[in-house]
Amino acid sequence: MRVLRVALPLPIEPMSYLPPHAEEREGNALGHRVVVPWRGELRVGLVVGSEEGQHKSFALREAVAYLDDRPWLKASATEFLSVAARDSFCTVGTMLNDLLPFLEPPLWHRVRLLPQADPAVLPKGLEALAQDWQEARGFDPKLLDFLREAGVLQEEVAEQRTRQQALVVLREPSEKLSEKAKAAWYALRDLRQQESMAALARAAGVGVGVVKGLVEKGYIGFVEIDPVPDTVEAKRLEPLPLPSLPVRLEGGRLLERIRALATLMQTEPAMVIFPEVSLLKKFQPFFPEALVFHGEMRAEERRKVWEGVSRGEQVSGSGGVGGKASVLCTYQGLLLPLAVRRIVVVEEAAEAYKLPGGSRAFVPRLARHRAQQLGIPLHYWSAVNSAEVWAEPALDLPSPTPRLHLLDMRQERGWPLSGAALALLQQVQEKNRQAIVLSARRGYSAVLRCKQCDWKAMCPNCALPLRFHKSGRVGFLQCHQCGHEQKAPDLCPSCQSDVFDPRGPGVEWLLEALAQYIPALPCYRYTAEAKDDLHRLLVGEPGVLVGTTAILRGPVLPELALVLLPYADGFILESDFRAAERYHRLLWQLADLHPHRRPLLALQTFEPLHPAHRALQNANPKGFMELELALRNTLGYPPACRMVKLEVAHPKEPVARDAIYQLAGALQPKAESGELLGPAPAPVARLRGQFVFHLLLKSSEARIRALMENLPSVRGARLRIDPDPQRFVGLLED
Repeated sequence: MRVLRVALPLPIEPMSYLPPHAEEREGNALGHRVVVPWRGELRVGLVVGSEEGQHKSFALREAVAYLDDRPWLKASATEFLSVAARDSFCTVGTMLNDLLPFLEPPLWHRVRLLPQADPAVLPKGLEALAQDWQEARGFDPKLLDFLREAGVLQEEVAEQRTRQQALVVLREPSEKLSEKAKAAWYALRDLRQQESMAALARAAGVGVGVVKGLVEKGYIGFVEIDPVPDTVEAKRLEPLPLPSLPVRLEGGRLLERIRALATLMQTEPAMVIFPEVSLLKKFQPFFPEALVFHGEMRAEERRKVWEGVSRGEQVSGSGGVGGKASVLCTYQGLLLPLAVRRIVVVEEAAEAYKLPGGSRAFVPRLARHRAQQLGIPLHYWSAVNSAEVWAEPALDLPSPTPRLHLLDMRQERGWPLSGAALALLQQVQEKNRQAIVLSARRGYSAVLRCKQCDWKAMCPNCALPLRFHKSGRVGFLQCHQCGHEQKAPDLCPSCQSDVFDPRGPGVEWLLEALAQYIPALPCYRYTAEAKDDLHRLLVGEPGVLVGTTAILRGPVLPELALVLLPYADGFILESDFRAAERYHRLLWQLADLHPHRRPLLALQTFEPLHPAHRALQNANPKGFMELELALRNTLGYPPACRMVKLEVAHPKEPVARDAIYQLAGALQPKAESGELLGPAPAPVARLRGQFVFHLLLKSSEARIRALMENLPSVRGARLRIDPDPQRFVGLLED
């Protein structure tokens, strides 16, 4: 008897199940979605293989049903899951959940007792199953599983198709409604529809309770609607003639790189992978025929697109037909059943490619394995290529010399905005232009410090200072990692002084300084947590946008003339060998922030001779990268080797320390000289109540695999394996 190997989107290896009763499939059903019982409930998994049943196969559970009449994944894609899992040192189920988080749909499920079974076997509360089909939702899953194991339960399962709902006006408002309720009703009338009560509350400026009251009274309500695909105005761009199709392309302005990509996509269907949806949407108007697939689409919409592609149908919102279409996607499109002939990774060094949980895989590495498996070319398309791909054959597009102005803070006066920086902002106001002021953090300051005794406010859960937010009379202190919050002290808890010295300017401090020195210049805030209405800026009115790196994912300011970093060194000073490369890439992003203009990039810095600054001054990214590669090769760091980070954490420091030393002791006999770094406390030794220790493995691919083979388990502590780490601190955006 053939037995199915089913991968579930859980951190486990594939499980063995008997095929669904009376559902024969050609071959071994490889790549089909299948519903199986798992710990008292039904889960949707993927058939990744089959095997001959052993003599004890009678003990295996039986799968309930297949969900589709054709494979969900091609054979090459199911094989890739195993390859990617081995490369990332995780289970196949973990990788499946990372790459296909939308795999499991809501299920329509009904049950009944087998007609030939004795109704006496039914436990109390399940008597209705002897009469006819019943919706499974109302019954205890554990009792149903008991009947399932006994072989007396008949089941029917199918994917439940749910239609999108929206909040709309149902009837005219009553005069008895409150003013806030009327405001919400009229706001919805003008907006026509909203996706949720919370969205309407935000749009109307009222509380969610007001909107909920309107729903309960029948003035507004949810109705089913047909999803409307995002309409993007197509833009024509002349392809850029290329002497050859390079493995990596670097330099040029954004529009030049898009033109070069158009040339590449003219030849054959391609899969173009982006680190973030915001960047994908900048490319989308120039490729209206391409299929679009990303994580901001609803899960049901992604499943619908996937099913259409697998059937070879024309997908709504794209001109491509089934397997012959090119696709613009994020990492979730890696396994799409498309007959692409090339894979292109855009901005392959972007940190957003690092999966934050699960396998913690690095997407460009997965893309390389996928291209090798399919036997197709892989290309890298970036303003500044990463050190890892620098050895590949390249085509350099000429980059315009950035307009860079370095403000040496060892000589300038004024903080957080020097006199020279204020003069530049004054010119922006006088010429009715726009500026961006970029900070490494939100809040008022990175640290609140006593000027008399050097006391500083520290987080009780993390080895980090509390960020100071200036709100109210004295403000409050907040940890941007664990969320701990407390009132800022009136007096120093150590020496009772009332003189505090904030350090490290944040967005609030910069807004305060601008309001003080240039009050006539309108200021707007833009962070991941707080975004002001930018309508006035987007229509060209003068002003300054103050925010964090979230600005890089925001809209383009049409009259942008100045980009100012008041504390540029704050982007460099990290306990990470990649920090300088990240800073170098950030500067080139800022220099190319406007597609047509070249805004002045002004940096307040204490290190004006930093290699990244010199590379920008000389319009020569190669100079920085050659120096960076020489340093890494000397130290034996990536790309000279592969690196894996083993992270052990526990609320009690001795437990975490003992666990990491046990792990190091187990690896030491197998390791050669220089292959183990540590163990040592993490750069931030305590984070969210956990004491964190690191052990780094760095060596060749083969040696890393040998070291990771049969890795011993860690007793009493949490072990995380981080292949190809991009950061060593692991902080949330500050």
